[in-house]
Amino acid sequence: MLALREAGYETSLVGGVSRGERILRTSDGESVHPVRLDRSRLPLALARAAASGEPLQSALFAGSFGPTLIEAARGADLLVCVLLPRLLAHVGPLPPLPRVVDYVDALSEAARQAAQSDPAPWRRAYWTVEAPRLAAAEARAARGAAVLLATTPADAAHLPAGTRAVANGVTLRPPGPPERAPAVAFTGRLMYRPNRLAARRLLRDIWPRVRRAVPDARLLVGGADAPADVRASDGQEGVEVVSPVADMAAFLRRARVAAVPVDLGTGTPNKLFEAFEAGAAVVASAGVIARASSSGARAPAREAATDEEFANELTAYLTDPGRAARDGAACRAFAEAHADRRASVAALAAAYRGALERA
Repeated sequence: MLALREAGYETSLVGGVSRGERILRTSDGESVHPVRLDRSRLPLALARAAASGEPLQSALFAGSFGPTLIEAARGADLLVCVLLPRLLAHVGPLPPLPRVVDYVDALSEAARQAAQSDPAPWRRAYWTVEAPRLAAAEARAARGAAVLLATTPADAAHLPAGTRAVANGVTLRPPGPPERAPAVAFTGRLMYRPNRLAARRLLRDIWPRVRRAVPDARLLVGGADAPADVRASDGQEGVEVVSPVADMAAFLRRARVAAVPVDLGTGTPNKLFEAFEAGAAVVASAGVIARASSSGARAPAREAATDEEFANELTAYLTDPGRAARDGAACRAFAEAHADRRASVAALAAAYRGALERA
């Protein structure tokens, strides 16, 4: 929305809302057109998706998008579609406007990863079926679009040809304190499957090793929708769970180092950029580092793969505050150069203007 306003647009939003869900507005000048998602229609929508070849998850978004979208698009100059592959079954013919398709992340690639690596056999079976359906929907979504967007080069490489990457970015605040208590942070929406698996791994397999080496270390787990098994760790073995987090930037400035043992997922690793912005040192999985890297510049996080490697790297930072401060400063510099939200907004605005010019 910031990018659209910067590009000079008035905005009309069309989106699905569940029963009882609060409709949020980002500014007073926008019009909002909610589409009620009726979960009572889920069995029928799921059967239709299964028979038609649409992604099965599209059943979760069943609603009368078509008429609402046509009404909202009257007099519009540009149509921006976010996560269109999930909605194609419900929108019908799109209004004849220059169109930007923002995939955000490569849903089909995330499904392929889960089909190979999710620890639950039934989930692997589901994603094996879902991955080619998502890939086909991503290809259909590209037809007739003036601009295709994703949030990382890695995602763009798995999406239809011509997809360009524009990172989410973060808001830059004054740098945090260079010297910090021996604390490790893990953040993110905690019910999201890749984060939930990573939090479980960190709490069960990595953190006990760290605590044996640094008995006074603390682990700060923060984010929305913490599941019961994560909440149960609060107050145990130096663990503090905060859900939700009112101010993520302030929360991360309490940490000397952030841990990101995430093995699944696609899209911009916001938790990495947020930790960089806060000036924390970071230990992360190789895939997360690759998705955060930009313009040929590797994200300055320490790479770890096994539980032992994560524990050793975290312990090294906790026992050497000077090294943590130096690497944290390098992370902050990377955020300033490659993850400034103002640059992301400007790039999106340019893409929207470009869509109109090509039309």
